[in-house]
Amino acid sequence: MKIERVSIINYRNYSNAVINFSSSTLIIGSNDVGKTNLIFGIRLLLDKSLSERDIEPSETDFHISSEGEQANEFSITIQFCDINEDAVLSILKGHISDNCRTIFRIVAQRSNLDYKLFVGSTEDDLEEVNSRFYLRYINLRYVNAQRNLQKFIETEKKHLLRISQSELNDEHNDADKLQLTKIGKSLNIVNERVRKLNYVKDSTTLVNEELQKIAHTFSDYEIHLDSGAIQVQQFIDNLQLSASTNGSKMLLGGDGRNNQILLALWKAKSQREFNPDHEVIFYCIEEPEAHLHPHQQRKLANYLINELSGQTIITTHSPQITAQYSPDSIAHIINRNSRSYAASEGCSSCISEAWDNLGYRMSILPAEAFFSRVVLLVEGPSEKLFYTELAKALAIDLDFFNISILTVDGVQFEVYVNVLNAMEIPWVLRTDNDVSKITVQNVEKRNLAGINRCLSLADETKLPHAPVVTTSQSLVDDGTWQRVSNIINANNMYLSKIDLEQDLALELPEQVLEFSGKNTLAEAVKYLAAKKAIRMREFLTAHKEQLQTIREGELAKPLLDCLNHVIIPEVQDE
Repeated sequence: MKIERVSIINYRNYSNAVINFSSSTLIIGSNDVGKTNLIFGIRLLLDKSLSERDIEPSETDFHISSEGEQANEFSITIQFCDINEDAVLSILKGHISDNCRTIFRIVAQRSNLDYKLFVGSTEDDLEEVNSRFYLRYINLRYVNAQRNLQKFIETEKKHLLRISQSELNDEHNDADKLQLTKIGKSLNIVNERVRKLNYVKDSTTLVNEELQKIAHTFSDYEIHLDSGAIQVQQFIDNLQLSASTNGSKMLLGGDGRNNQILLALWKAKSQREFNPDHEVIFYCIEEPEAHLHPHQQRKLANYLINELSGQTIITTHSPQITAQYSPDSIAHIINRNSRSYAASEGCSSCISEAWDNLGYRMSILPAEAFFSRVVLLVEGPSEKLFYTELAKALAIDLDFFNISILTVDGVQFEVYVNVLNAMEIPWVLRTDNDVSKITVQNVEKRNLAGINRCLSLADETKLPHAPVVTTSQSLVDDGTWQRVSNIINANNMYLSKIDLEQDLALELPEQVLEFSGKNTLAEAVKYLAAKKAIRMREFLTAHKEQLQTIREGELAKPLLDCLNHVIIPEVQDE
């Protein structure tokens, strides 16, 4: 049994959203877009750690539109599929469809802050129920992003000890009772010896004398400093987790190590509690990457994906964790015009189809792109160096505006565009005005590769192959480049007149000549292109101060377009 889909109507920052889930779902998105609200909506129906009082709605649970109108009702619907567990089939008898699906729903009213629960095999067959009666067999285990590590570790440790104790066979149980008796006797000896320590005895004597001055009731009462355990069970409950390395005792680590210990304890306890024959468990962890360095974040992601036996739902801000997931397992939550939703409705086949064209996993597309407000796609390392430095010169803080610059490095632009479109991440593209040789029916022609690359992405008709005399420069001279640019610029695409090095020579001719030490721009461009990234870096180091002078030129347009994608939506949201 697994969660297939969650539908949310008018709950908190969700107006009307459908989010599809996979067996291991990663939920990503900017701060305050609604990741935690989505999780809490699921918890209302599935988390037995939430009491009936906890799931009662409040005034702030009802969505407020961008016009300031507040909804009078909200609903959260979870659709499950692949139901084949006997306990679930029994408890939900009559509420499971022939194709092994069922639906849970909560509906709340703002007028009286009351709610109703429904269960049914389809949307049309939902029946009201009095409680979350199914939680004994179907429930969600949740770890909060704002967890108190020490407190959580202590709680999980006690739970794990109790579970392990309850599962002992008779032989081990009798052996433990014998050991507890011995521990009790030893504990009395330890406490007595602690009290005989002179500095302990002196300090407690002073306190007892002062207590007797305060009230007559303390005349026969004494305090002691000892192990703090009156009985053996209290001693066991107070046991502290410790660590060792190479046989030597050591303190537990910092928050990063403690976070790993917490998740290991939580998983061990959950596995002990889990009975696959009698219940279905969903696991939800918010921001598991807390306090961990990148390598450990990646390892933790693999651990959570592969080691937990049930369906997992994880929220994260970590590119390292995101990189471990296939794109069709990622739900990208977006908030626009005061409403949150999932790009492509969450874990979607269209993302998978777009990704299949790559033949790679996430490594081909840096995971940081999934957290970007806009992505600038460029040809290669030289272009990335240039636009990164140009952004600084134009006072465009890429990190502040959450703009990523990605290189396609030989992979088709179309593949990146399809994935970004599926994730609803805005993009801007700059590509070279390539002209390549092609033979058609034994006749040599020229393929307008750069132009047609852009026209294809803009869903415009491609230009036919051109005569053999056609060059990138001739396309500029005869007006073709300008006509195409007028079309594609409106679609966030920008075509070089020639390529980066030659375009740079057009806008900063004196600096390119000075850098190269050549007599002509043609020679200077050839020199700059010979060792593209290396010489581009050297050029930018030498002439970065002059980059601000090309703000109004063609080279700066893609970067300024990226800025518009960030600033204009913010103004519209206001």
